Amino acid sequence: MNPISTIAAIATAPGAGAISIIRLSGPKALPVLKCLFRPHSRSEFWPPRRLRQGLIQNQLGLLDEALAVWFPAPHSFTGEDCAEIQGHGGAAVTALVLEAALQAGAVLAEPGEFTRRAFMNGRLDLAQAEAVADLVAAQSAAETTLAARQLAGKLSTRVNKLSQKIFSALVALTAELDFNEEGTGVDLTDLSRRITEEIQPPLADLLAASLTGHPFRYGLRLALVGAPNVGKSSLFNALAGQNRALVSSLAGTTRDYLTIDTIWEGLRIELCDTAGLSIAPTDELDVLGQQLTRERLQAANLILWVREAGSESSLDFEALNLAQLPPERTLIVWNKLDLAAPPAGRPSNRPEVAVSATTGLNLPELKTTILKLATGQIIPDPPEVVPSLRHRAALTQTDTYIKATLAAITTGQPPDICALELRSALDALGLICGRTTADDLLNEIFSRFCLGK
Repeated sequence: MNPISTIAAIATAPGAGAISIIRLSGPKALPVLKCLFRPHSRSEFWPPRRLRQGLIQNQLGLLDEALAVWFPAPHSFTGEDCAEIQGHGGAAVTALVLEAALQAGAVLAEPGEFTRRAFMNGRLDLAQAEAVADLVAAQSAAETTLAARQLAGKLSTRVNKLSQKIFSALVALTAELDFNEEGTGVDLTDLSRRITEEIQPPLADLLAASLTGHPFRYGLRLALVGAPNVGKSSLFNALAGQNRALVSSLAGTTRDYLTIDTIWEGLRIELCDTAGLSIAPTDELDVLGQQLTRERLQAANLILWVREAGSESSLDFEALNLAQLPPERTLIVWNKLDLAAPPAGRPSNRPEVAVSATTGLNLPELKTTILKLATGQIIPDPPEVVPSLRHRAALTQTDTYIKATLAAITTGQPPDICALELRSALDALGLICGRTTADDLLNEIFSRFCLGK
């Protein structure tokens, strides 16, 4: 990235709508705009942040009629001089306008370069910059809400407050060491109190939020598993709201897994129909299908163990070593309730729901139970912040250093060791908002952005 250059890119998906937007950022943003945009008004003055109507031209002639606006630094998205051209959404005309901007002195932007410049110029911290990509990629109301909150600085505010507490503890310890060069007689009681009362609780809250909020940020994976011919595919279609899986009275219709995304109460749900599990596979395809089923079992957030109501010969957990599945990740679903009731006297340490995929009986209750098990709420409401997997890694590293500081105090290590651990904790936490982020990590993060963002 060359911050001195003026970059240009198409900010809208080609051909996706009636309007396309081309963005410019850099010292030549306004000169490039003036070179290819001819306002209908005769005024040479370009008022900032106001749309002007005019014509787009290149060296060969007229290209489009459009609107244009410019944003002088530092009051722009990137913190630099910026401009936008809003023209008609045809793919050909949009490409020609971009080419005209490049011929006028701009260079093609790299993926995520606009947002990266905003980060480098202090307009956004790294967590907020990541939220831009999250907001674009959001597929559900929950994901949109979380990305918008992160872009607004909700996560950054909590992380910065925690950073300040660690920094204050480090400053106090450093002052003690400065007054006592020998390192003896330094009282670490206050440092221990600061850590246990002021630092560890908010750090634990952020770590917990990254786990409990995982379905809201990444969606919920449900795997329908069970013996052949218990109605998994029928239940899959009923939950998906469309007929995607083949349904037959013949056992073993599903030989591979099938997935579909849907939305329940603003939460993205990935449903997965799997091949039936049996004690003795019938052929090589059956073996491969059951292997894939077991893989999907491990990847699922919640396993719907489908059994046939009224059947005493439903697949045994013990026979397939599935008793080891954690109860909190397994929901037993008795299907075909329209034909018979579940067998009596069935001890289980797992929650159960009885439904009929054919008639829809108790399907709303099944969805409610799934959401309650996955999120702890009947109508899911995203928490204020949910750290991403990258953020969680930084929080976990911070927690490790904080615990190491306490261990050093407990075992009577020299105070300068405590200071070193605290400094490491501060650096680890700084990875979230970008205070201590290396260039290679920045390159990896922004390379996942699309052009024009």
